[in-house]
Amino acid sequence: MQPDYHIEDLVHQTGNLVVYRVTTRDQVPLALVRLRYDEEILTKLRGGVFEGALAQLMQLNHNCLRSVVNGGLDPIDGYPWVAARWWDGVVLTDRVRDRDLTEEELLRIQNFSKSLINALGPIAGTVAFTPRSIVTCGEGEKIIDTFSIDYHSWFAAFAHGIHPADLVDIQAKYKALTTYLRRQAGLTSNPLLTSPEALPSQPEQSVALPSAAKSSTLKILSVLILMLGAIGYLGWKLGDHNPSNEGKPNNLESTLETNPPAIEKHHTRSVSLKKEIRELQITARPKNSAKFARIDPTSPYSLDNKIGKWITFEATPKMIDEKGRLIIPDSQIRAVTPVASSKLIKSALRNKVTLRGFLASPTVMRIVNPDDIIVTYLLRDHYTIDDEPQIRKQFTEAGQIIPVRAVVQEVTKSQSGKTLYLQFKSAPPEFTGRIEKSKAEVGLNETYLKSLIGKMIEIKGRARKSSNSSRLSIVLTNRSQIRLIE
Repeated sequence: MQPDYHIEDLVHQTGNLVVYRVTTRDQVPLALVRLRYDEEILTKLRGGVFEGALAQLMQLNHNCLRSVVNGGLDPIDGYPWVAARWWDGVVLTDRVRDRDLTEEELLRIQNFSKSLINALGPIAGTVAFTPRSIVTCGEGEKIIDTFSIDYHSWFAAFAHGIHPADLVDIQAKYKALTTYLRRQAGLTSNPLLTSPEALPSQPEQSVALPSAAKSSTLKILSVLILMLGAIGYLGWKLGDHNPSNEGKPNNLESTLETNPPAIEKHHTRSVSLKKEIRELQITARPKNSAKFARIDPTSPYSLDNKIGKWITFEATPKMIDEKGRLIIPDSQIRAVTPVASSKLIKSALRNKVTLRGFLASPTVMRIVNPDDIIVTYLLRDHYTIDDEPQIRKQFTEAGQIIPVRAVVQEVTKSQSGKTLYLQFKSAPPEFTGRIEKSKAEVGLNETYLKSLIGKMIEIKGRARKSSNSSRLSIVLTNRSQIRLIE
């Protein structure tokens, strides 16, 4: 049997999904989400993966969750679709455009989020805790904040042979939502509640909820609008998986399993919920740089629907972690670099770089090609031996005067003995301070230079490459060009 859905409105569409408000033959309103994937994922979904993923998705139920009641594969093009309960209300992003959140509203949304996380456990990580997917329904004391599963990531994970709960970090999602809410409420100076466990555990009490079937002047979609979505068409017949309660009135009271939590205004200690996130297998790297999805690594919402994709962004990394990965500032992303790229990584540190790679998990990007680390060199107060690639590329041609800080390893001589070198590296290519005896002042002699061995100094002079070797040097003629760094 194929249920007929009458499409009343095209609510939202992006590159990977399209959302409609539809009604059933019994005039039950639903949100119908049509999903789009590449051919590789579609083949796996059509091969039997979709049915199992849909069955598990339809088992998820909670009073704060806009649950899925139906789904299938389009009989014409094979694209997946799901139908979820429609609740009239106001999307959070639309709400904050009118005025700032109150602290009471902030705490209410946090409490409903906590209730959902406590009820679903680890699988709550598949919920879209993003402002664009949170819908507030009802008025006065009959208010409930509702959430939706990230449908696009749900089916994509199953297609990769992974349960979607293994790809997400609940704490990171909750922290991003909490930060957003507090900013909208003007409470950024106060301590953040960054963990679900930071909210108070409260005895649940009954709260009267609004009817989802009641008309609202706003009639805003309450389904997840998280992923980039596909252009849909406005009418079709959809098959398989008849909703068990299609003929029942779409009333919130009839769908509740638990009561929403009471709201209190006190804080408790934050508890970390860190867990190991499984990485997706790397796919073929795009040949065209335009195929990399551009993101903002400092925005958690910019990563929506990007796990398992090739991405690119700009950053100015300053550190590496204990695993040798580039730490992206103000972001949870760590960039794993190709083997034998240590010099390139040192050059990238403290410079502006464009990175391209595969987002294997919410926190790990894997760079497979050294050419995907593009360094845009910045001017510095001083340079180090780690900046050797920049010095060779940017300063030697013009013989620019620059300051360099380094530890003197040893003092060596040229074969003729006419030139002395302060050696800053123990391995080639050489990076030195170069002193021609015939041009140097009297005090800049071998005895003085050897007294600098093992000490950190700053030298200031012209950068120069040797004409017959790979040696890079800073030319020194006076002791005033050398400063001891304590």
